[in-house]
Amino acid sequence: MLKNILDIPFFGAIIRSTWTWRLLRLAMLGLLLVMIAYGWHQHAIPGVDVRDPLMYSNFTTFNLWVLWMMGMVVVAMFLGRSWCTVCPVGWLNGLISRFGLRREMPSWLNNFIPVTLVLVLLQLLVYFFSIHRYPDYTALLLALMVVLALVMGLIYRRRSFCLLFCPAGAVFSLYARLAPWQLRVKEKTVCESCQAKPCVSTEQVWKQASISSLRLNWRTRAEGCPVALVPAAINDSAACTLCLNCVQTCCNDNVSLGFRNWPGDLRQGGLRPSEALFFMVLLGMLTANFAKVYVTLREAIFWPPENLALSLGWDAAGFYPLAMIWVGLLFPLLIMLPGLLIYLVGQVKISTLEGEPDDAPREATATFTLSGFMTLLGQMALPLLPLVLSAHLTLAIVKLNAKFGYLPLALQDPSGVKSFLAINVMQTMPPPGVLIALDILKWVIVVILIVGFALSVAAAWTVAKSEDNGQQKIDRPFFVAALVTLFILSGFYGSTVMEWLFVR
Repeated sequence: MLKNILDIPFFGAIIRSTWTWRLLRLAMLGLLLVMIAYGWHQHAIPGVDVRDPLMYSNFTTFNLWVLWMMGMVVVAMFLGRSWCTVCPVGWLNGLISRFGLRREMPSWLNNFIPVTLVLVLLQLLVYFFSIHRYPDYTALLLALMVVLALVMGLIYRRRSFCLLFCPAGAVFSLYARLAPWQLRVKEKTVCESCQAKPCVSTEQVWKQASISSLRLNWRTRAEGCPVALVPAAINDSAACTLCLNCVQTCCNDNVSLGFRNWPGDLRQGGLRPSEALFFMVLLGMLTANFAKVYVTLREAIFWPPENLALSLGWDAAGFYPLAMIWVGLLFPLLIMLPGLLIYLVGQVKISTLEGEPDDAPREATATFTLSGFMTLLGQMALPLLPLVLSAHLTLAIVKLNAKFGYLPLALQDPSGVKSFLAINVMQTMPPPGVLIALDILKWVIVVILIVGFALSVAAAWTVAKSEDNGQQKIDRPFFVAALVTLFILSGFYGSTVMEWLFVR
């Protein structure tokens, strides 16, 4: 297992270089601006009576909603938060924050609740305005992201935009716990004895650029860690954005970047309460989206909000918020409820009393708290991550398989108008076909889901294990509860795949 790619000759030097990442981030920023430009004012085709003619042929919508949105799942599975290394929006936010007011993020914002609300808002925008279907709406969304990144950078220290407004980063933080990729220090004792600590410093420093006898000096702030981590204290990959600032500034060459053994960070404890809330919303939305090709199952999932909206006399404007509350909160809770009940029953302890019980009233020794319940959900969520990731990967592969053929068209005709007319109006060009035939793809999907389920079972066993006085113990109620939840979730995914690819 390669523990440190920084030690590879030549390649390691490229990784260490600040200019490697500056150029990549500049290239990504240029691509982002090009996407905004090609999507701006491109809504429909005059004279063509089609709802969303440019959904896949336009450069902007194809790149964001097909290539990036689906491709990021593959990146997260293998490389964790590596996209954050080259993300132009987060880079802009962190760059501007070095010159802004540099206020600390309020404690009530320093959690996953804001980004969860942003995820819900984006889903509502998809419901109400179909922003994923129109290039101008997509371009407006991208431009808003850039503006928010600049404004947040002017107010708060570090990458506040990523924490408050980036659901992709929150998804990466979940899947990074499984990815075989990590940044760690080689020896913690070296960090403890280091007095300079340039890896975390954000103090102003002098820098110099020189060509021959010419010198240019200026004063700037050290970059430090954009998410305020101390490298020696990193014990999981959830928060580290792999910006590599610590690699480039460490004066002791004490940082390693490489692969690790599975199951990654699942032994480090459950999700935080606010992170568990984000996971629940993601789980509900992902499962409902997975079932969309199984009409009967999808209708069953949306039956409660649909009938409630009908009983209240609401139209789509009322149904969509109800559907979001149901899919994003109540439905995933319903999926996990049997497992939670099994776990709680397993915590009941029966003991023999000496003599008759005292009938005098006693003060309660335990109380139910929301934070305690969310902590339990965060613990129960860990074994589900491999299966959820496999379902997310399945959706990504299906979308890329069906729509990746539009890439040459989007590059040749970024507006998408000529490509749509050639395919659908003049019929001088055939529509792009799939990359892999469905007869092969369906077995690939089955294998992915089976592997995801098997890894989730292994993850449940890993999370259930603990040590007490050197003795290994298994929390059997937790393991059984996790298995029940996995079987329920697998039932949704498996039945959809069977109906969609094997029955129809």
